[in-house]
Amino acid sequence: MQLTDVPMLSLLRERMSWLDARQKVLSQNVANADSPGYRAMDLKPLDFENILSGQTQAKNFSGLETDNPRHIAISGESMDGFQDDASSDTAANPTGNTVSLEQEMIKVADTQSQYQAAANLYAKAIGMMRTAIGRPGS
Repeated sequence: MQLTDVPMLSLLRERMSWLDARQKVLSQNVANADSPGYRAMDLKPLDFENILSGQTQAKNFSGLETDNPRHIAISGESMDGFQDDASSDTAANPTGNTVSLEQEMIKVADTQSQYQAAANLYAKAIGMMRTAIGRPGS
């Protein structure tokens, strides 16, 4: 079994990838805060329920199968690309620009803290796996 096949790590990588893409979109908004007519963008939030149902509907994961319909089957599939979404939380200024630097900075800070939390969980999971195989701290 490869490390990329572990469902929890796959979900964390997907989350971190989404947060990275969101940070890029938000930085683009900040960079265009003074551009006339620029519309602030954001990414559509990940739908955890759909991701989880995609993880639980698969019949096979590394040769393992469920023997009871109440067991959860796991797959290594991840979502496709992320979707841009027009951010509509602020009104346009007289030049038609909808970027609010205050709102963008709040979103950037929130995205950064969520990314750090996901990275910490990822590191802890890797540490637990190392301990389980008898190689802690290597």
